[in-house]
Amino acid sequence: MPTKLLFLGVLSYSTHSLLRFLSEHGYEVTVINACHLSTFKRVYGTNIPVYNLYENSKISAMFKGPQAWRRKAILYELAKNLNLKRDALRSILDETETELVYGTYGTRSLPECGMAQKLHVPLVYEFLCYPWTFRKFGEDFDNFMFKRIVNSLDGRVFPSQRMYDYMKNVLGIHTGENLFYMECFPEKFYYRRRLPLLSEVDGQPHIVFTGSNVRARMVFSQIEEIASRRIHVHLARAPDEQEDSTEECTFKDSGFVHPFTWFSFEDIADGTYATFLTQFDACVVTNNFWRYSCQARFHNTIPSRFSLTIPAGIPFVVPEGYMQACEDIINEYQIGFAYRNYTELRDKLYDKSMMKNYQENAIKNAQLFSLESNFVKLDKFLKRLIE
Repeated sequence: MPTKLLFLGVLSYSTHSLLRFLSEHGYEVTVINACHLSTFKRVYGTNIPVYNLYENSKISAMFKGPQAWRRKAILYELAKNLNLKRDALRSILDETETELVYGTYGTRSLPECGMAQKLHVPLVYEFLCYPWTFRKFGEDFDNFMFKRIVNSLDGRVFPSQRMYDYMKNVLGIHTGENLFYMECFPEKFYYRRRLPLLSEVDGQPHIVFTGSNVRARMVFSQIEEIASRRIHVHLARAPDEQEDSTEECTFKDSGFVHPFTWFSFEDIADGTYATFLTQFDACVVTNNFWRYSCQARFHNTIPSRFSLTIPAGIPFVVPEGYMQACEDIINEYQIGFAYRNYTELRDKLYDKSMMKNYQENAIKNAQLFSLESNFVKLDKFLKRLIE
């Protein structure tokens, strides 16, 4: 008999692929999209319908703007007028005979999962990111508002030991089951063939920044520093973004910054994106760390732009001391390096012998991070919670 699982959370690249995989490997999946910003008809590549919790809901008007997540947390904690949402969830649980509720993302779905806890069905939450905020005030707010929910979870899934240690020290988690399971993708997402390295043509390193165009704008000063050292940087541009933005024109003049159009989910899911990435010497994962007062998010989290690049089998480079969970993986598998300054970054990228070794390790170890390679431990963990 299939295990009946209800997903309650935000649908991302990884959750679309995970839910499809679960449905193909012994799970009967029902999906509730808890994001008030977007709606879906079905899980990508399947006929699994999606129930959008906030579709045509007046309450979603309160969850707009930069402080939306705080307002939602407070509302779910204090308001008494959410009985309709709870009753709707109860009805779905009863109708589907749900055995387990699976939530995910940062703190954005925790209020809804807190509501689900009151319905007495085992609940597991995958923390892709925690804390969610970049500010110290927001970090304190998250920890205050969600301490009870996090401590009451039947199961918690962490991407890193650092996030578990943080929650144990700050939130005092001591009950429930815990699993270390990094966001991963099925082998269909992996590269289909390896393209020639661009550096083999001009003898200069070519690295790629795989963050969104918003993230790219946040690190323009870093990109400029890197490019000034004769390192080519390739970065994504949204399909509808203007090509003649001031920053981009400045970069084009340097000859070392090259925008490319961001890939669709379909191209990511069939390996086209990973294949495209194989032509670069490394992927740089960075952020505007110095702007923010909350560093725990960077220390604990393995961002999707890191995990979504692993299927390409290319090395990583990160600024030293900030993305510590990423550094742990990079150092353990020797698939790149952390740099203390831009001169060190340049010198190591120009070291062809070193970079070849990192590339070979990245190719060799990529399959260790596939969904196929990690599903067994997740499957056992979930089924243990309903025994």
